[in-house]
Amino acid sequence: MARRWVRILLAIGLGILITAVTAGAAFALSSESVREVLFWPNTVLQYLVPAPNIGPPDHPVYEGTPLNLLAFSASFPFAVIVYSAVAYVFLCRLKA
Repeated sequence: MARRWVRILLAIGLGILITAVTAGAAFALSSESVREVLFWPNTVLQYLVPAPNIGPPDHPVYEGTPLNLLAFSASFPFAVIVYSAVAYVFLCRLKA
């Protein structure tokens, strides 16, 4: 039972570390496409939030809303959960 909790805590730590590294690398890079791939949780959540077009139809300009800020904030815990789950499965398979 104690080993299970150690694996869970280690997986959460790895999830936080991977999230911090990928988010930091995404913010440091200048290529937009590489940013979207590195910090994919933000990309996924931003695509779920509709952005209103405030420009003409031939030159659309999309404005961010408070929902975009909420999606950005939620992308960090979402990434930690996903990376922690993957790390936990990896650690369970590694220890078995």
